[in-house]
Amino acid sequence: MKDNKLYHILDLIEEIDKVDKMILLHENSSSAVMSNQYKNQKLKLSNYLVKELLTNSDNRSEVMYIIKLFIEKFYTNEISHLQFEENDNLKKIENIFIENYG
Repeated sequence: MKDNKLYHILDLIEEIDKVDKMILLHENSSSAVMSNQYKNQKLKLSNYLVKELLTNSDNRSEVMYIIKLFIEKFYTNEISHLQFEENDNLKKIENIFIENYG
């Protein structure tokens, strides 16, 4: 990975951290509008970060580890409250993982 890509990725992580802090700041607000806007921004930045990591590195297994660290740091709360509806395709994928690899 070239230095300019590394710095770009580090900037993305820093930006996601700032947005995450804004989500916490607006968490107990009477209006969910600001919180939802920041959550959407965080998700967009996160998607972009993952794409950048996957396309700018030859070491895929190591990149997957970095993505795992990222998810554990910035999405633990969201994952702990996660519940799919029964007919959701993601629920079907989750069931496959649990049944076959859990």
